[in-house]
Amino acid sequence: MQDTQPFIDTVSDNLNDTWQQVISKIKSVYDKASDMIDDEFALPISQKHVNEALQKFVTNNVEAILELRVELHDGWFRLFCTIEAVGIYAEVASNFGLVQVQIDQNVQRFVFAQQTYTDVLQLRCQSFLKRQAINALIWFYHRVLKKDPLGFILSYINIAKPKDNIIYLDIHRWLKKNEKIMSTLHKFHVNYAEVEEEQLLLKSQVKIKNLFINSSGEDILTPRDEPELMDGPINPISDATDPSQA
Repeated sequence: MQDTQPFIDTVSDNLNDTWQQVISKIKSVYDKASDMIDDEFALPISQKHVNEALQKFVTNNVEAILELRVELHDGWFRLFCTIEAVGIYAEVASNFGLVQVQIDQNVQRFVFAQQTYTDVLQLRCQSFLKRQAINALIWFYHRVLKKDPLGFILSYINIAKPKDNIIYLDIHRWLKKNEKIMSTLHKFHVNYAEVEEEQLLLKSQVKIKNLFINSSGEDILTPRDEPELMDGPINPISDATDPSQA
């Protein structure tokens, strides 16, 4: 599979006009020795880049996950997950709201609130009895427990941690050995994010001292930090459905 550029690399390499404005402001206030620029700026990440990041940092690192992707909409997103484990092949999907995003050199966390029960789009098993058992388990979760099994499934295959209808996805374990990404996260702090149609807006601040000076006292702002034009949204999703309460 061709290597894809993760969305955090996109944050580093594709700041375009916004980056130039930020750099101008940094230079004007640098002598004040502030740790952060007060004004937040939005970094738009296309749906394509979000899915490339999921492929790079999650799917490629978890054997049981064959595919993990999202369709981004205004204020919510639909998560699709294809799993193959213990003789079970399943394609599932559910709708979520974005509760929290924290991305810095210490924490890289996404927190989601599940809005709908999981739809089983396809299910194949080694035996008829196993398929019936899975269908019975899903029925028990939905009708008796009034809960959804997706959080349990993601926890079982070591993807995320559930608590009620909230799912915590920490990707630090897959990023910490990537020196380029961790270096980027010393320069920027993502405070939160907003989901829009086919894009994710990361609300960020620049760490002034870390941007200009590294541990050796050398200039950390190099030509490699110059931005390229960011890709725009991809074609609209034609079969998206509005979220409903579970």
